Amino acid sequence: MDLKVWRSANDDVIRELPYQVAEWVAEFGSLTQKLSHYVPEVRLDLLKEATEKATKKEAELLALTDNESQVREVMLYGPKEPWIFARTLVPASEGQLILDLGTKPLGSILFTSSELRRESLEVMQLTPEHRLYQMAKQYANFNDGVSDLWARRSLWSNAQSQKVLLLLEVFLPDSPLYR
Repeated sequence: MDLKVWRSANDDVIRELPYQVAEWVAEFGSLTQKLSHYVPEVRLDLLKEATEKATKKEAELLALTDNESQVREVMLYGPKEPWIFARTLVPASEGQLILDLGTKPLGSILFTSSELRRESLEVMQLTPEHRLYQMAKQYANFNDGVSDLWARRSLWSNAQSQKVLLLLEVFLPDSPLYR
């Protein structure tokens, strides 16, 4: 099975993954909470909070008509090194969903909200040429010898599908996923 493209995290796909990879990419709860089992306090750095054009695929997933989105990018840290790069997008008109979270984890609204539910979860093994890999590397600054990275993306919406949120997470080389 080609995992160099986004695949739905269904049972067939999950069975193809090494156990330690499946344990992380198929996590249906909060990654921040899962990370807290490894470190006393999960540190989150806010890297970007901006209105910008979504990529063609991001715009398609969010059903954007004008490609304008509110973007939030963060880095979640282990004891010292970054473990996860996360990119969150919402339609610009729904920017209040993620604006002003600062260093508060996104999970604090996703897993406590009665409105938003995960609609889909996909996994992929990113090659060094992939745009998301390059974005993560720009912030995490890991060495060029690092090969593929695991990533997942999930789409969240409310019952009426009026509010949508796209979350992309890249597991960086120092992440427990690779141990």
